[in-house]
Amino acid sequence: MFNCPYQHCNRTFSHRAALREHAKSHKGQAYWEILNDFNNNLDNSYNNNADEHEVNINMNDIEVFEMETLEHDDDTDDDRFNENTADADTVDAEENLNFEHIPNYTLFTPERTEQITLIDVKTTLDQNSSRFPDAAYAEFMEIVSKHHFSNSAGNDVLKWFQKHHLRENVILPRNTTQGREFVNSIYVDYLLYHKIKVLEYDDEEYYLYHRPIFDAVKELLSNPDILKSCQWDFLPEYIINKDGQRERVYGEQWTGLWWERAHNSIGDATILDHLGKSSKHPVYLSLGNIPIWRRNKCDAKVLLGFLPKLNPLHNNKNNKKSFIPAKRMLYQHCFDIMTQPIYEKLENNGLNIVTDNQIIWSFPFLSEFIGDLPEDASLTLTYNSSRCKRPCHICTITIDELNNTTLSQNEIELRTPENMQFILNQNLSHEYSIHPIQNIFWKFRMLNIYSATVPDRMHHCDLGLFNYQVNFAQDYIRIYCGQEGIDEFNQRLATIPRFPELKSFRHGLGNIARFTASEFRNMMKQLVFVVDGLIIAKYKPSCLNLHQAKQKDKKLVNLFVLWNKMYIFSRKDSFTDFELNKFQAKEFIFLFMPIVNTEMKYPKLHNWYFHIVDAIREYGAINGFTTESYELLHKFCVKIPYRMTNRNNVTPQIINMVR
Repeated sequence: MFNCPYQHCNRTFSHRAALREHAKSHKGQAYWEILNDFNNNLDNSYNNNADEHEVNINMNDIEVFEMETLEHDDDTDDDRFNENTADADTVDAEENLNFEHIPNYTLFTPERTEQITLIDVKTTLDQNSSRFPDAAYAEFMEIVSKHHFSNSAGNDVLKWFQKHHLRENVILPRNTTQGREFVNSIYVDYLLYHKIKVLEYDDEEYYLYHRPIFDAVKELLSNPDILKSCQWDFLPEYIINKDGQRERVYGEQWTGLWWERAHNSIGDATILDHLGKSSKHPVYLSLGNIPIWRRNKCDAKVLLGFLPKLNPLHNNKNNKKSFIPAKRMLYQHCFDIMTQPIYEKLENNGLNIVTDNQIIWSFPFLSEFIGDLPEDASLTLTYNSSRCKRPCHICTITIDELNNTTLSQNEIELRTPENMQFILNQNLSHEYSIHPIQNIFWKFRMLNIYSATVPDRMHHCDLGLFNYQVNFAQDYIRIYCGQEGIDEFNQRLATIPRFPELKSFRHGLGNIARFTASEFRNMMKQLVFVVDGLIIAKYKPSCLNLHQAKQKDKKLVNLFVLWNKMYIFSRKDSFTDFELNKFQAKEFIFLFMPIVNTEMKYPKLHNWYFHIVDAIREYGAINGFTTESYELLHKFCVKIPYRMTNRNNVTPQIINMVR
C-alpha cells in the first residue's frame, strides 16, 4: 500500500499511479499554509535585516548576472514531485537489493600495464600538424571535425576549393572519406582508447572504452595555453577586511582547505587533481590546477571514456533484484579500472611532468566529482531515493529532519569512508541507506567520496530549487487569483519586449518540466517584474481584501528578489569567511522559509543549505561546481557523433570521431 506523504492526509492507495494522481490535488497546499504564517512575521524580519543583505551585493555582482547563453538539451529536471512524493517501488528496490548472490554475473579485471614515471608534454607541442602533408590538409580536416560535416558536405567544400584554388601546390584529400581515413591512421599514443571486457551478465558481454587517465592528463597539458595557466602549489589568499583583520579568501581550488591538507600530506610535492562528471555514458576529466575561468572552457576538459550500460531487456520482473546490484557494481568496477593508475602513483613516489623549461615532481589526487543526485548516489553507493531513511549522500541526516533548518552543523554527522566502513562491518547498511558493498573510492588518500561529490549549481539551483519556486509561485497565484491570475501571469511574460540575449516566452511558461537551465536563468531576470502587482490587480474579493492582497503581493515579490540576490552572490569568483557565514545564515533562511518547514523534503534544498559552504571552503568557488560546459561537451562528443554513425556498434564509431 502507498501512503500519501502530505501532512493531515491519511489516504492510502494500492497503485503508485493512483498516488501520483492524488498528489496533484495537494499542489501548493503546504506551501500556501506556511506562506500564510510567514506573511504575519516576515515584514519586521525583512526590514530589520535589509541592510545586512545589501552588504553582499554590489555592482560587480550585477555584471556577473549576464549569464552564459549555452543551450542544453539534456539539462531539464524532473518535476517537483520526483523529490517529495513517496515512490514506494523505488524505496523498496533500494532497500531490498542483494549484492552477494547475482546469478550469471562475472566481473573481469584487466591485466596490469607498465606504470609510467613521467608525463612528457614538451615533445608533444605542435607535433600533430607536422603529420599532415600540407597545412591546408590539416585545416580542412579540423573544420570537418569541428563542425561535424557529413561526407557529402565535405566533398562539396572540396569541389569548390579545387575549382577556385588559391595556390598551385596545395595538397588536399580527394574526398572527405579519404581525409577521415588518413586522420584515423595517424598514431598518437595518448589519444588511443582501450577496449576492455569488464562484465558478462546473462550471457551478454560488456566492454569499457577508455583511455589511460595519465594520457588524458597529457592531452590537457599539451595545450600550451592551459599549461601556462596551471598553478602547481598550495597558494592561500587573504585580504584585510574593514576592521583591519586578516581574512581568508576561497576562490580557486588551490586556495581551499582540501588542497592545504593534501599539500601537507606530501610535503613540498606537486598536486594534480581529477574532476569527473559522469552521466549515462561519457566520463570527462579536468585538472584543479587550471584556473576556474579557463577550466570552464570546453577545451580544458577531455573525454576519459564511455561507461557500458546494462541492457534494459535484462531488467524484467524476474530479474529486477539482481539487475540493480549488477548495474551498481559495474559502475564502480569501471571507475576502479580508470582510476587505478592514480592510486598506484599515490602509494609510490608520484611522477614527473616534463615541460619546455622545467621538470615538475607531482602527486596526482582525486579531489571532486560533479554531477546530479543520481550520479552522486552511484559514486557513493547510497540509496538513490529521496524517501529512504537517510536520503543525503553527504551526511547521515534522517528523512524526518531533512527539512529542518534549525539544526546546527554540530548536529549533522557527515559521512566518511571510516564511519561508513564501520557501518558496513556492523551490518547496519540498511539503517544508513548505503549498499552493502565496498566502495572503490575508500582506498584513496585525501578523498572523502561523500563530500567530494559536490552540489552542482546548474542542477541544484537552475533546474531544481528555482524550478520548484516558479511552480509554487504559480500555485500561490492560483489560490488567491484563480485561473485569471495565471492567465495574467502568462500574458505579462509574453508581452516583455525583445532584448539581445534575452529569451522571450511568447506562449507563457507552458510545460515547465521541459525547460532547460538557460531558460530558467532567463526566467530569473523577468519573473520578479511579472509577479510585481499581479495579486493586487487580480485578487479574488472572496479570499482577500485590498490590504491583504498588497501584503501577499509584497511577500511574493520579495521572494524572487531574494532569490536573484542569492543567485548573483553565488556566482562570485571568491568568498571570504565573513561572506560565507552570511551566505549560510542569512540569505537562505529568508529565501526558503516559505517552503522549508513543510512536508516537501528536498535533498537538493538540504544539500544547498547545509553543505555548499563547506564545499566552497574545501574546493573553492561555486563557479567550479557546474556541469554547464560538460553538458555542451555531451552534445559534441556524444549526440552529434551518434547521429553520424550507422547506428550499429556505435561506440567505436563515436570514439573515432572525437579522439
